[in-house]
Amino acid sequence: MTGNFIDTFRTHFKTGHRNLKSNYSIISTDFGEVRVFDTKQNKPVIISVPDGPNVIEHHENLILKLSKDYRVVCFEFGGLGKSYPNSKYDYSFNKSSQLIINVMDILKIERATFCFSCSNGFYAIKTAELFPERVEHLFLSQTPSITAMVNWTDENIPSILRYPVIGQIVNSFSEKKLTKIWYKYALPKETDNSEYIQKAISSINNGGCFCLSSLVQGLEKESMSKLNVLEVPATIIWGKKDYTHRKTDNKSILEHLPNCEIIEFENCGHFPELEDTSRYVGLIKNKLN
Repeated sequence: MTGNFIDTFRTHFKTGHRNLKSNYSIISTDFGEVRVFDTKQNKPVIISVPDGPNVIEHHENLILKLSKDYRVVCFEFGGLGKSYPNSKYDYSFNKSSQLIINVMDILKIERATFCFSCSNGFYAIKTAELFPERVEHLFLSQTPSITAMVNWTDENIPSILRYPVIGQIVNSFSEKKLTKIWYKYALPKETDNSEYIQKAISSINNGGCFCLSSLVQGLEKESMSKLNVLEVPATIIWGKKDYTHRKTDNKSILEHLPNCEIIEFENCGHFPELEDTSRYVGLIKNKLN
């Protein structure tokens, strides 16, 4: 049984995405409407995807720094921000990989470097497994093995969100509360999380969504899946002050990416790409040049 239809129904009535700023667009994919920011330069392409409840606006500084050397495409997966999933999207590895390729094809991107984080990292790995010719390099943040992620879910996600239909209904009434709680534990204690919260809540207030329940249920169905990528170079950046991953072994990712280099950011939490953007961008440039 799936409860995704709850999200499809409630996002059908959202209209906040219609007011778009420069470089933003809405593209129609096989799996619903996707909000995209594209710098559109004639440069090597980097695709960066926010880890919910972060949205594109959280990535503005990262986009600015990367755009000096790369064409940057940042899009929100279905069920996040102002990307509204249709009934075909089930948050599975295969469908999410197809969505990534769908976006690339619509934007006429033949090959790109992926900068994904946490559970989105599995979608990036699956895409590299199925379409290695489309992926230049994987840069992942806070993505452990599937088994480790299942354990992480057990520790950090309210159990009610894991029940189809009930989870989606509860999620629909508690998006803002879940958002505020998440930043409290995902960022180091000394970090001022007010700007993170403000941007995420602003998105929800203006038509955005945070379909955490459907995401969790989709990932749980993949708990026995196998992922293995050897052809595409990979780097994982790991924030050591991420309280939610305090029990996670970051080396577990080697189960899926045996040749992956693991680099720890000692003073960062769950979003090293946003918390220490200059170091993160410098690392990317060093690896790709």
